[in-house]
Amino acid sequence: MAGGGANLSAGRRSHFRRGAGEDLHLMRRVFVAAGCALVALFSLALYRGAVDNEFIWDDPIIFERQLPYFDSLSNVFHPPKSIPQFGVHYYRPLTVMSFQLDEWISGKFWPRNERAEARRLVYHTSVVVEHALMSALVLLAGLALARRAGLRGSPAAVAGGAAALLFAAHPIHVEVVAWMAGRADALCGIFFLGAVLAFIEAREATGMRRILLVGATAVFSLAAMLAKETGVAVLLAIALVEFLLPAAPAPETPAADRAERRRREREARKAGRPQLILTPPRWPVWIALAAVTGIYFALRRAALGTFGSPAPGSGIPFERAAFGSLGWYIRKAFWPPPQSAFVPEVPGGATALLGAAAFLLFAAAVSIVWLLRLSRSEPPVWAPEVVATGIFFAGIAPPLAIALRRISETPLAERYLYLPSAGLCLAAGLLLGRLSQRLERAGNLPALALPAAVVAALLLPSARQTVRRAEVWQNNLAFWTDAVRKAPDEGLPHLHLGIEYNDRGEKEKAIEEYRKAFERYDDAEGRSKALNNWGSALLGLGRYQEAIEKFRLALREVARYPTPHYNWGIAAEGLARAARDPAERRRLLAEARLHYQKALEINPRYTKAHVQYGALLAQLGDFAGSRRHLKRAIQLAPASRSAERARRMLERLDKIEAERRSAGPRRPPSAKPLNR
Repeated sequence: MAGGGANLSAGRRSHFRRGAGEDLHLMRRVFVAAGCALVALFSLALYRGAVDNEFIWDDPIIFERQLPYFDSLSNVFHPPKSIPQFGVHYYRPLTVMSFQLDEWISGKFWPRNERAEARRLVYHTSVVVEHALMSALVLLAGLALARRAGLRGSPAAVAGGAAALLFAAHPIHVEVVAWMAGRADALCGIFFLGAVLAFIEAREATGMRRILLVGATAVFSLAAMLAKETGVAVLLAIALVEFLLPAAPAPETPAADRAERRRREREARKAGRPQLILTPPRWPVWIALAAVTGIYFALRRAALGTFGSPAPGSGIPFERAAFGSLGWYIRKAFWPPPQSAFVPEVPGGATALLGAAAFLLFAAAVSIVWLLRLSRSEPPVWAPEVVATGIFFAGIAPPLAIALRRISETPLAERYLYLPSAGLCLAAGLLLGRLSQRLERAGNLPALALPAAVVAALLLPSARQTVRRAEVWQNNLAFWTDAVRKAPDEGLPHLHLGIEYNDRGEKEKAIEEYRKAFERYDDAEGRSKALNNWGSALLGLGRYQEAIEKFRLALREVARYPTPHYNWGIAAEGLARAARDPAERRRLLAEARLHYQKALEINPRYTKAHVQYGALLAQLGDFAGSRRHLKRAIQLAPASRSAERARRMLERLDKIEAERRSAGPRRPPSAKPLNR
C-alpha cells in the first residue's frame, strides 16, 4: 500500500508539473503577443504622419503609367514589354500585386470623386503597416536568437524588445516607410526574416511541425525573391544560421546537469575522430530551397529573358566599390545624419578602410565559429551575435553589387539598409540581453534598469530624427529641395525639382532647373531627359518653336527616345492651330503625324501617343484609323487616364458619325478636333 501511495503521489506531481509547464508556456505566448502588438503600435505611432504624404518621385509613374499594364495575373508574372519607365532589371511580382491590392481597396471603399485622396491614404498606409509587421518580426527573431544564446526571462525580453524598438525607430528606414514605392524593401524584409525564423525553428522541430516549418522556410524564401531581387540573399543568411548558430539549451535541464552533459560530450569527442555531421532536418530544407530558387530564376528568365541582371560596369575600381560602399552602409547604420535620397558617388579613403576592416573582422569571427563547430568543440557564447551580424552582411551583399554594376541611378541608397539594419539591431539587442543577464546574476542592480536606460538613450534621438526626416518626404517640393541642397552638382535632383515646379505651374522656375540638370548630367540619357522636360515646359508656355528645338536636341542625345517625338507632335499641332496659311497648316499636321508614328514605332505600347495620334487622325477625317488607335490605347491600359480619354473620344466619334448619317450626303463632316 505504501509503495502504491508513493507512486500515486509521484504521478500527481508529474501531472502538476506538466500543467504548470503548459500554463507557463501559454503565459509566455501571451507576453510575446503583447510585445509584438506594442512594438507594432510604437512603429505605427512613429509614422502616423506618413499616411498623408503626397506621391513623390516615381510614385505617379507607378500607378498611372505602369500598373494599368498589369491587368491580369499572367502580366504580373510575365510583364508586357515596353512598359513606360519600367526597370529592365527588376522582377517583383509580389510587389506589383501589393500595388494592385491597394488600387482595389481605394476603388472599392471610396467614391470615385475621392479616389485621389483614397490612393494617398491606402498606398502609404500599406507601407507603414508593413514596417510595423517587420518590427514585430525583429522582436520574434531577437527572442529566437536569445534562446540560442542561453538567455531566458528578463534578459531574453531585453534582447528581443531592444532589437525591435531600435529597428522600428531607426532613421535610416524613413526612405522605405514614408515613400509609397519603398514597399519592395519592406515586403522583402518581412519574407526574408520570416524564412530565417522558420529555419531556426525547423532545425530543432520534430514530426509534422518540422515539415510545416521546412515548407514555410521555402515559401517565405521564394516570396522574398519575388518581392525584390535582394531576396536571393536569404540563402546566404540561412547558410550562416545552419553552420554557426548553436541549438537552444533544453529549458527543463538543470544547469549542473547541462554542465555534466557538456563534459561527457567533450570527452567523447576527444576519444573519437572529429567530423561534421548534418542532422536529418537540414537536408530537406536545402532541397526545398534549391527547388524554390530554381522556380524563381525560371520565372525571371521567362519574364525578362535572362537569369540574372546583366548591366555594364560602374567604372569604379573594385576595391573602392566593394569596401567603400560597405563602409558607407556601416557608418549610416550607426549614424544616419546627414540623410539624403540622392548619393552620387561611392566614397573612398577612411570609409573604404572601415568597410575592409569590418569585413575582415566578420570573416575572422565566422571562421572561428565554423572551425569550432567543425572540430565538434563547444561553440563560443557569442555565436548568436555573429549570426545576427551575418544577417547584415547577407542583406548588404546585393546592394554592394549595385555599386559594382550600373543598375540604379545612384550607386548607394539609404533604403538598401532596411533589411541589413535588422541584423545589427538584433546584435545590439543580444548584447543588451547579456548585460541584463550579468546584472541579474550579480544582483547589485535591477536587471532591466541599465539596459532600459541604454535603449532610451538610443531610442529618443532616433525617434526624433525619424520624425524630422519623415517631414522631408511629405511632398515633392520639400523632398527635391532637400536633395538639391545636399547634391547641388548632380543632374537628377535638379531635373525632378524642375518637374515639381512645372506641375505647380511655375514654368520659368522649371526651365531654370532643367537647364541646371542638362549642364550637370554627364551621360546622354540624363541630358536627353533634361532637354525633353525643358521642351515640355516651353510647350506649357506656348513657345512651340523653342520647344521643338529642345526635342530635336534630346533626340540627338538619344535617338530611340519616344517621348520627345510625342511632345514634338504636340508642338507641331500647336503651331498648326496658329498657322493662317492652309498649306503651312497641312505641313505642320503632317509633321505631327510623322512624330506620333515614330513614337509608336519605338514604343508600340505608348498609350498616350495612341490617344493623341487617334485624335489627330479624326481631325484629318481618318475615322477608321482614329478608332483603331483609340481602341488600342484602351486595350493596352484599360484602367489608365489615357484609356478614359480614349473612351470619351470614341463616344464623340459615334456622335459625329451619327450626325453625318442623319444630315445626309449634302452636309459636310464635322471638322471639330477631338483633342479638347
